[in-house]
Amino acid sequence: MVTYIKLAWYSLKRNPFFSFIILFGISMTIMVVMFIGSILDTSYGANGTYKDIDRILIASNLKVIRSGENGYSNSSFSYSAYKDYFSKMKTPEVISVSESHWFANVYYKELGKKVSREDIDHNFTKIFPLEFIKGRAFTLEDLEQRKQVAIITDQLAGELFGDEDPLGKKIKTKSRYYEVIGIVKKENKLRRRAFADIYTPYNIHQKPDQQWHVFLGSSVFYMKFKNQEDLVRGQNEFQEIVASLPIDASKNEVKNEAKALTEKALLFWNMLDVDDERMFGVYLSLIAFICMFIPALSLINLNITRISERTSEMGIRKAFGASSSDLLKQLLVENVFTTLIGGVIGMIMTFGVVALFNHYSWMGEDERLEIHFILLGYGFACTLFFSILSGFYPALKISNFGIISSLKNDKQ
Repeated sequence: MVTYIKLAWYSLKRNPFFSFIILFGISMTIMVVMFIGSILDTSYGANGTYKDIDRILIASNLKVIRSGENGYSNSSFSYSAYKDYFSKMKTPEVISVSESHWFANVYYKELGKKVSREDIDHNFTKIFPLEFIKGRAFTLEDLEQRKQVAIITDQLAGELFGDEDPLGKKIKTKSRYYEVIGIVKKENKLRRRAFADIYTPYNIHQKPDQQWHVFLGSSVFYMKFKNQEDLVRGQNEFQEIVASLPIDASKNEVKNEAKALTEKALLFWNMLDVDDERMFGVYLSLIAFICMFIPALSLINLNITRISERTSEMGIRKAFGASSSDLLKQLLVENVFTTLIGGVIGMIMTFGVVALFNHYSWMGEDERLEIHFILLGYGFACTLFFSILSGFYPALKISNFGIISSLKNDKQ
């Protein structure tokens, strides 16, 4: 094995131009695959406040279907639907309700900021564990007593209060004054379910909109489960509750439809109407294969050209007793070695590109790409796959040359 690696290193140095083209193609391919993987892993992977995301079901949409040509109504859930039905689910470890306000204004003295606001209940931080720097989370008492309290991010605290201690300060939003009781580290905006600049208590005293629909509103439910088996049981329980929701025949209502899905499954449900979370892995693998297949075709031709220059070497080795399988093994090891070098370069380039995107906010404000160990493992696996994809056919073709034909080809 060591001999094969030494031969691979010698082969790289013997033809610098071919080596540069091959390493450039490999490194660029791995960089693109890992960059796309970084976007998906940061947005949907089990990291940070999303560490339990694969055990969380999200119910964000209810469709009320009507008969004939009366169409349907489609929206998020109302608090009434949560309180009277879904909050009574038995399977989840914890269940939470929230409401997003993507654009809001917050004021302190003469300062004003445009922010993202989220109304959350006392269980929200058990679903998405925000990192508290100081202060506390909301309690059920805060919601029941309609306390005007707020949790803000460390970034917003710095912008509003500077070096002052934010706890106990009053800020104005929603035309009301709120006392700051907690400071949390600002979440990555790519983890959209947990992201906000300011968190205010969810209004559990709101009344349903009878003029529209008692079950339609602007709230999202989150259900966290102990394990995947409980999650499946939770989906079944959720569907049973949806089926039990009363319908108003006087308004031509026929049935209600809703799904409780994981964040990854929701991605494909919104795109393809497919609610299988396993599609996420298929999708990621398909992206990697497409990104690697076309460069692999080019590298196959380059490898054939590069290895063809060594036919006399292969012929001499065969003359001294090396079998075709020995030559195949040698050439594959050489290609894996070369590809691993390109893969390492590609991974280093990925770190550089991610750093540039984060520094200049090219993904968007507050959207930061991350690279985790699982992504590095994925990049390593892609590198090995790429080496086999691009190197097996050229190695097989050259290793099967006969001794005489190998020497003749080299002489020509």
